[in-house]
Amino acid sequence: MTAEAAGGRDGRWRVRHAVAAFGAGLAASIPATAAVWRGGVTPFEAFAVVGAVQTLATIGVVALLRRRPGREPLGLRPASSDLLAPFLGVFLAVAASWATYVVLQLLGIEAPSQSVVRVAEGAVGWGTRAAVVIVAVLLAPVAEELVFRGILLRALRHRFSAGWSGLISALAFALAHLALDPDAVAAVPALFVVGLVLAAMVRATGRLSFAVGVHFGFNLAGVLALLLA
Repeated sequence: MTAEAAGGRDGRWRVRHAVAAFGAGLAASIPATAAVWRGGVTPFEAFAVVGAVQTLATIGVVALLRRRPGREPLGLRPASSDLLAPFLGVFLAVAASWATYVVLQLLGIEAPSQSVVRVAEGAVGWGTRAAVVIVAVLLAPVAEELVFRGILLRALRHRFSAGWSGLISALAFALAHLALDPDAVAAVPALFVVGLVLAAMVRATGRLSFAVGVHFGFNLAGVLALLLA
């Protein structure tokens, strides 16, 4: 019996796998926070310890789940066209930021600053700035794409159409950020649209690696805007 046959139907990605990977990251962040807590957490500790542990735990759980025989591939093998992805991500970040700003101005709403933004704004010194870049630009996009476009989107495609799968995964992506940071409420519509775009890119290219590259560029634009301001 081949590995694929042995995996059978169990080789499919399920919604519970996405929940397990995301939940593992959250669970790992609790002892990581407790380990560095001294009446608070410094920006360096928030990224270099808590953020790193959280994202690496999520990536690690996905890696373990992928080892099951017959598991569906996630499309992480890179291609030359992926070199364009970060530039698309930067464009997407600029467009999303501009649209959010315009809408908030029209509505006369002053949105609270996201907690991760406030922490990043307090990054002083090259060590802290390097930690912000490594976690926010490199690790976080990989972890989030593995969960939301790698596992969740594929799991939903087994039950729903491509359109509904994209909508649901994008909504989960946006609401996950809101659950982690209630101050991110103003960013939810933009994150939802970004989730839709990334889901469409995965469907169009058949590769998760392209979406990861776009996510790199998206986060890089935001981090540079904060660190260079």
